[in-house]
Amino acid sequence: MTSIVLVRHAPTEYNVADRLQGTLDIALGEAGVAQARAVADALVGQYGAPDLLLTSPLARAAQTAAAVGEAAGVEVVADARLTQRSYGAWEGLTWDEVRARWPQEYARRMEGLDPRIDGWDATAAVGARVAAALEEAAVGRELVIAVSHGSAILAGTLTLMGLDAYSGVLGHVGHGRWNVLRRRAAGEWTLERFAIGA
Repeated sequence: MTSIVLVRHAPTEYNVADRLQGTLDIALGEAGVAQARAVADALVGQYGAPDLLLTSPLARAAQTAAAVGEAAGVEVVADARLTQRSYGAWEGLTWDEVRARWPQEYARRMEGLDPRIDGWDATAAVGARVAAALEEAAVGRELVIAVSHGSAILAGTLTLMGLDAYSGVLGHVGHGRWNVLRRRAAGEWTLERFAIGA
């Protein structure tokens, strides 16, 4: 039986300012580095060293994963499929700025739909690539820890369980929190824990 612990990276200064990062490569701030260490200690304490430790290549995830790797004594492997979605024209803006400039598309996003803006990565496509990475990682392994991003984690979790990536059945996964997914003998994935943290 395989377990996947899917971890959201620790926060950056952009997160604190409620500014959209998407594919922007923003490193962790001082508070984020401290939280990454706490997350690493909690993960290794609860689950032990993983058979595979994956990360999105973006710095905020890679730094969080590096803390886990150091605590567990394992190498970190980057997989671009775990990266955050592109927010297109909204990257670098705050949600208040987005709402003021694109009120209709902001409303679509708040309803869980994809806004119709240049460069936006569709939720279904994000879910499919994250789920594919996790399915591949699970082969022949008992424990996989993967560090990724909020939208990618939500869409990937839903897709891996065979649910609609646009579903609102799951809530928000905070920074430094994680989901635990377990593959049953019949092959289907179940969500064992949701948005838990150190």
